[in-house]
Amino acid sequence: MENKAHAIAAGLFVLLLGLALAASVAWFQGDHTERVHYTVVSRSGVAGLNLKAPVKLRGVDVGHVESIAFDPADPRQILVGIAVDAAAPVSTGTYAQLGLQGVTGLSFVGLEEADASAPLQRAAPGARLQLRPTLLDRLAQSGPGLVAGFAEVATRLNALLSDDNRVQLGHTLAGLQQAAGDTSRLMAALQPGARGLPALLKDADTATQRADAALRRIEALAADGQQLAQELKSRAALLDRLDAAAAQVQATSRNLELALVGDTPPRTRPVLTDIAAASRSVERAANELGDQPQSLLFGRSARPPGPGEAGFAERLKAGGK
Repeated sequence: MENKAHAIAAGLFVLLLGLALAASVAWFQGDHTERVHYTVVSRSGVAGLNLKAPVKLRGVDVGHVESIAFDPADPRQILVGIAVDAAAPVSTGTYAQLGLQGVTGLSFVGLEEADASAPLQRAAPGARLQLRPTLLDRLAQSGPGLVAGFAEVATRLNALLSDDNRVQLGHTLAGLQQAAGDTSRLMAALQPGARGLPALLKDADTATQRADAALRRIEALAADGQQLAQELKSRAALLDRLDAAAAQVQATSRNLELALVGDTPPRTRPVLTDIAAASRSVERAANELGDQPQSLLFGRSARPPGPGEAGFAERLKAGGK
């Protein structure tokens, strides 16, 4: 009986120890973190995404995938249930994208903020987050169009590189090579002129400076000429007034002579004769002043040579011409 009692006691001890070990393992493996549940809505595929796949918020592991199923209301949509740490800042502007876990081909759910600078407004538990396509997804969607574009480009290149076009291209390249050789020879011929160009430019600069100085002198001369023209105009006006005054004096002296000579008695003839001679002298002076008014400023000009005087023959020849 004692052996049976010891066996029963040993069996009970082993059973209790196994239960304690199982409870300890379950306790340590259990997740006691408070989770908030959200739903990720995808209208495209979720390739490589499995249950218990990690959920990361801007690269930080904040939860895991709980369920993957089609939407009963719209079978074209896929609903991915995720459990996220309650302390994770999931806002109303948060969206989801699928990321690859290394080279395994498995995917994880990455949460990103649409506007990181906007004020944080937490999403309500159970809110739906849109799954946006990644760059690779967009490339895959546009792949057929890219392939068609490449095919069209290849077709156009084949048409461009036809036999006739290749021959024409060869002629064009030969022409370009010849033009390059001609340009090289032309540059070699222009090189001596290019060496002398700095000196020519220096001479041109000097000539420009001289021309500038000459222009300034011409401007000064023009200003002096304008001033001289003004002075000559004023002197011409003065000569015109002197000419008018001389004519008036001549008329007055003539009237005086006629009045004195005509009304004078015969016994006063010698005195009147002197007065008449003086009047004629005044008349001659007035006539000379009227003919040469400039003599008041520049003096009388020399009389022309008469017969028998030097220069008379030359004057006659000049007058005949």
